[in-house]
Amino acid sequence: MLQKILDKYINNEQRIDFSHYSPQNIAILLDTLGNPQKKIKTVHVAGTNGKGTVCFIISGVLEKSGYSAGLFISPHLRRINERISINSVEISDDELLYYIQRADSAANDCRITVTYFDILTTAAFCYFYDKSVDIAVIETGLGGRLDSTNVIIPEISIITDISFDHSRILGDTLEKITYEKCGIVKPGIPVITTNNDQCILNIIRKTAEEKKSQLIAMNKAYSYERIPEDKTLFKFRLNFEKHEPIIIETDLFPEHQIKNAAASAVALLLLKANHFSAITTNSIINCIRDIRIPGRYQKLSFTKHIYFDPAHNYASLLAILNGLKTLFPTFKTKIILSMMKDKIIPEVIELLETEKENIIYYLIDDQRAFIPENNQFYLITDDRNIIFKELKSDINNTIIIFTGTFRIYDFALKTAEYLDKV
Repeated sequence: MLQKILDKYINNEQRIDFSHYSPQNIAILLDTLGNPQKKIKTVHVAGTNGKGTVCFIISGVLEKSGYSAGLFISPHLRRINERISINSVEISDDELLYYIQRADSAANDCRITVTYFDILTTAAFCYFYDKSVDIAVIETGLGGRLDSTNVIIPEISIITDISFDHSRILGDTLEKITYEKCGIVKPGIPVITTNNDQCILNIIRKTAEEKKSQLIAMNKAYSYERIPEDKTLFKFRLNFEKHEPIIIETDLFPEHQIKNAAASAVALLLLKANHFSAITTNSIINCIRDIRIPGRYQKLSFTKHIYFDPAHNYASLLAILNGLKTLFPTFKTKIILSMMKDKIIPEVIELLETEKENIIYYLIDDQRAFIPENNQFYLITDDRNIIFKELKSDINNTIIIFTGTFRIYDFALKTAEYLDKV
């Protein structure tokens, strides 16, 4: 029943030619349902890389501090329920169906064209309102200005690192992409950013000035210093305005996750000063130290070095591949890769060329999927058994990383389960 309803709607996550990409119709839909998004406190997170990590950290600390914290993310790894949760508990099947049916019925009554993501976003806002969450952390689906989630007035806006992604939709320059991401900046609402590229930062700064919003930029209002540490991957000292410096440890990987952890901590300190006084320095430190984020540099095997990370653009692929070489300098690397064709820009092709002898390209059944040329990589196949055999033949002293898209997460889990028995 649930999938039958969702299948009626335009799913831009499965298309290259986006349709009805605008918050206009979801605003009408939410108005019909009483505007639940205006009756809850929120944090809004946009960016190219790291926004999911920031969302998980902020919601995790809020939960540890005793608050009821909603979390809306996309895409999902295995079950659509993962997108909507409160205090780490996913929405149940019955509740998800109920809220999707409410959204569907309202859309029919309004006689408007909405998308798959509009329906899910509407369901999330209604669910969070009905459950009386103290605050909800909302991740944009795509961009910012025209995103379905851009109907909220948050307590804080956050823009994580921006790089080339969805160029056909957001623009073919970093300036155009940044402009779209800056669409989440609201008048008078503080905006935090991890970006330090001067071109990007100038656009964010100009937007903040136009909106009369306080800009809290990395290396300006806050900064971090790496501290050598053997016990965890990363340790750093966070400095933020008049606050006492905080020493934070994290196993999040690769190194750019320090930026995301630092920005999350700054956001939480701002929330603490505004209505969320139960947040403590210890809750921030403990959550960032202990947090494990599904699908982000996730170790899949107890006995083998098998990992999954959804790196799908140049910046994130470069970070994860270089990070693995730094972390495991004596190991060989095998990359099981699938990518969407709209992600294959010249910089990505050039990067993959340097790793072609290590890449097993897994062909998936998806109209958006990139299909490489013959001999572009070491092995190109849609046969899982061939991949199992290839990985099994050389498992010792080898790092295996599944990457390029969330869509191969389930295959990565099955591969790890198989190789654990070898």
